[in-house]
Amino acid sequence: MKRKCNSEDVVTALASNSATFSSKTRFSQEKYLKKKQQKHVQQINILRPTMMELCEAYLSQSRQKMCGLRFDYLSAILCQADARIGARILALDCACGLVTGALAQQLAGSGRVFRVHGSSCPDKGITELDLGVAQNVVRSIPLEVLQAKDPYFHPWLQTPDNLSQEATPEERCRWEARCQRSDTRQGDVRDLLDGPPLNAIVIVAGDEDVDLASDALSVGLSHLGPNGRVVIFGSNLQPLAAKQGEMRSGGSFLEVRLIQLFTRELQVLPQRTHPFMTQDARHMEGFLLTATKVVDEPGCESSGAANGNTTGAPKRHRNS
Repeated sequence: MKRKCNSEDVVTALASNSATFSSKTRFSQEKYLKKKQQKHVQQINILRPTMMELCEAYLSQSRQKMCGLRFDYLSAILCQADARIGARILALDCACGLVTGALAQQLAGSGRVFRVHGSSCPDKGITELDLGVAQNVVRSIPLEVLQAKDPYFHPWLQTPDNLSQEATPEERCRWEARCQRSDTRQGDVRDLLDGPPLNAIVIVAGDEDVDLASDALSVGLSHLGPNGRVVIFGSNLQPLAAKQGEMRSGGSFLEVRLIQLFTRELQVLPQRTHPFMTQDARHMEGFLLTATKVVDEPGCESSGAANGNTTGAPKRHRNS
């Protein structure tokens, strides 16, 4: 039948030849047809590449490459980081570039997303989101460049040697491209180190990238401005709980919170709305650490004493 008929005819024939199909209830008949359609009917739905669709697709293909990042955690990261037009965000994205692409989409072409990375920098999520001109806000910088004593003398930023007079047109074209790439890299590093302070630090790392996440956080905190947000996603509780205690005791952060999200998919149908019996994703996938940076206000102790403040506690502000 599969060679002579289409898949819909096969399902119809199976239902008509079933001895018990007519005696089933309407709900049972729908479940029977759906089961046969999943087996014999091949359906392809073309969907727009949204953050939610890509996140769920990547998560179903390889949970480890996505660091276990569900869409509800991705949306919480965008909200907690206050990703908006004109923001300057430093991001360590070990989730196939999807977090960086989501941040760039929120910035809508205005602002900067400085993506720091280690030896590799996969940008699958950025490419497949089809951002267009909004992708221009992303600037990729190796973390070792920012950790160098003098970043501007790092080999990654050096310009190529002068071209000889006997160079062919192809060699001259390649030399000009390398010079242009070097100038772009130097401008990106200068924009991060000497430009306005960062508005947020976003870190999404897996279990094997703990050291990389720690280095990225230390580099980002040195350039984070007052009222800047820190958002860290991880799959293990203990490292984030230790970082939470460190932030609370340091006195440089407010609203230090460790968040765990719960999600469960529901089947919504007439007279049979209930949670799905089989869940592909675990209920508790990871943890989210958020904090707000604060700084001491200059001269706060003297002004407090003049106003009768006998505690001597320094005032703090969150606005730059």
